[in-house]
Amino acid sequence: MLQFSNLDKVMDARDHSKNRTSSKSLMSREDNRNSTKTMTLLKKILIIPILIFFVCPVFAHNSTEKTGSLLWKISGNGLTQPSYILGTHHFFPFSFLDSIAGVKKAFASSEQMVGELVMQDLAALALEMQKTGMMPQDSTWQLLLSEDDYRFVDEELTAFFGVGLQNFGRLKPYMVSLSYTAVLYQRKFPQINPSESMDIWFQQQAANREIPIIGLETAQNQIDALGISSLKQQAADLVCALKNTDLAELALMKLNRMYRSADLTGISEMLREETPCSMSAEQENALNDARNKRWLEKLPAIMSEKSSFVAVGLLHLVGEAGLLYGLEQAGYTVEAVVSE
Repeated sequence: MLQFSNLDKVMDARDHSKNRTSSKSLMSREDNRNSTKTMTLLKKILIIPILIFFVCPVFAHNSTEKTGSLLWKISGNGLTQPSYILGTHHFFPFSFLDSIAGVKKAFASSEQMVGELVMQDLAALALEMQKTGMMPQDSTWQLLLSEDDYRFVDEELTAFFGVGLQNFGRLKPYMVSLSYTAVLYQRKFPQINPSESMDIWFQQQAANREIPIIGLETAQNQIDALGISSLKQQAADLVCALKNTDLAELALMKLNRMYRSADLTGISEMLREETPCSMSAEQENALNDARNKRWLEKLPAIMSEKSSFVAVGLLHLVGEAGLLYGLEQAGYTVEAVVSE
């Protein structure tokens, strides 16, 4: 299983820098070590479903928001038996499921499990990220950032990770942003173990029950969504994130509180608020709206075939672009599950 973990152990270039010499052979070995560390870092900072799909600020449009539950029953429109959709928090442990009314009963009654991505695709994701997560040879951090921003980012990353931009090699800026966000979350909530996430638990239980596991998208779909912006925009987003860490921490804590109370209305309102680092319309569409639209095209056939238990990040449920509104508009009855 892939997950981001202790990046400080990976990025130990500080120790190597003490022993640098002008020898070409030593410099070559140092370059190889940095390249190896970059690829190791690339593998370490990923977890699927990727954290950024939960914590990125997406725009939820005005609508009569469905709220008060994380679990929803989908029926009608020709379905012979109901399906269920759960809004997950990718970093909440599966033990939190004990506080969600009816969720384990709904899962037990379902004949197949549907997630954002089949966990077996993790290996494919890691391999593809090794190919696509690196900047082209003609791009450098110096070209993407002004001299002042380069110095700022280098200092901030050094303070946060213990090493600066040089040790991130040719990683694309969005990969650095992803690692920063993921580790920020891990440090803010050290008690949370990504390997115990509810998304992973459901797929493990489905495998144990020997029922089908269906992914709504592929590893390539997720990579394409993350890398939609130009390198210049990715670099600007990283600068903004580093300048607004306090706001990001407050947003994380607020989202967590609202998730615990199933306050979908509050989350929708929060995500409509303007922030210094709000996403562009292109980013919003790639990370949220376009993915939801593709999923809404697939779900009717999936639910028609067998009673399905769908578990996706909660932010995919809220707003007019969300799955709950989309399913209701397609003719299904969407009801909150509030009791066993």
